[in-house]
Amino acid sequence: MLLKKDESTKKTYGESATVWEYEVPSERMSFALAAIDGRYPASGMAVNLKCEQMNYVLSGAGVVHSEFGDFPIEEGDVYHVKEHEQYWIEGFHLTIVLVNAPAWKREQYSVC
Repeated sequence: MLLKKDESTKKTYGESATVWEYEVPSERMSFALAAIDGRYPASGMAVNLKCEQMNYVLSGAGVVHSEFGDFPIEEGDVYHVKEHEQYWIEGFHLTIVLVNAPAWKREQYSVC
């Protein structure tokens, strides 16, 4: 199945983040593309309550600030976010691919 970018759902989070969510026909995984230039989320820490997330850096750089430490990321790096891990991302023209398992749902996401 082909998923075209122009068919994705574009969501803007504050002034620093834009996410394109693709409709993957699966409950077992989901896919999105994010552009972050600044802080995401704008305040607090993000947490996925029911899924793990793989963040693959396509371009740019940043720092994942996690309850486990601060991790510089750049093109070609992967950062794995564990279920229930609290984190925020500081991006510098950062573009990342997000793969979640099981599929990411807004209602299972929280900012604390």
